[in-house]
Amino acid sequence: MIQRSAESGTAEIRMAHEPANVLTVEFADALAAEFDRAHGEDSVRAIVLTGTGSAFSAGVELFRVVDEGPPYVDALLESLGALFSMLHAFPKPLVAAVNGHAVAGGGVIACACDYRVMAAGQGSIGLPELKVGVPFPAVALDIARSAIPRRYQREVMLLGRLYDPEGAAERGLVDEIVPADELLDRAREIALDLASIPAATYSLTKRQFASAAGGALDLEPELHRIWTADDTLEHIRGYLRRTLGRSSAAR
Repeated sequence: MIQRSAESGTAEIRMAHEPANVLTVEFADALAAEFDRAHGEDSVRAIVLTGTGSAFSAGVELFRVVDEGPPYVDALLESLGALFSMLHAFPKPLVAAVNGHAVAGGGVIACACDYRVMAAGQGSIGLPELKVGVPFPAVALDIARSAIPRRYQREVMLLGRLYDPEGAAERGLVDEIVPADELLDRAREIALDLASIPAATYSLTKRQFASAAGGALDLEPELHRIWTADDTLEHIRGYLRRTLGRSSAAR
């Protein structure tokens, strides 16, 4: 259902749930548990999330929705809400390597990641929830709004179109397109670059992004603590040495 490997401080979490990594209660719970485990591992500084074969994730398993009815739907929405919320708030760098189709809930998962790299010519991505006939859960709507530029939000969410990689990049659904055989290497490169940022600074910045208008002010005490922390000052010295050749004002 889920495959995992590690390399140089990054963990690769690969969705391997046949068919097409469709989202069920069981799969959503398993994926959330895997991210919860990675959250607690100090050796994991960043994560690359990808899929298997021609699919990143084809979204919710709709046959179970219609066959099993309201009790299953209630459980599914709870599981998806927990998974989406965890991904959106995940404090470590999270890069999506979109290897193929990322549809509906699969597109939401991609949008919840900090950076999205998509393989050229390897599928489509979009949010066709309204075409299916269902509304967006609140957290999915928040994720889509945070990823998609305002000028494209109504098009992407109301029309429910699926986009090829180029169309997806134009609308903010993905950040970068690379040849398929370079996808994972590029995603790891970005993950490692983001992981070079001090963990507390990165985590706080993600929470600032997710805050409601004006809400980032509530995080100011934590911001001040980070600015004055010893490891922050050492990181600043390293930046000065790399960029200016010295780490203090003294010449």
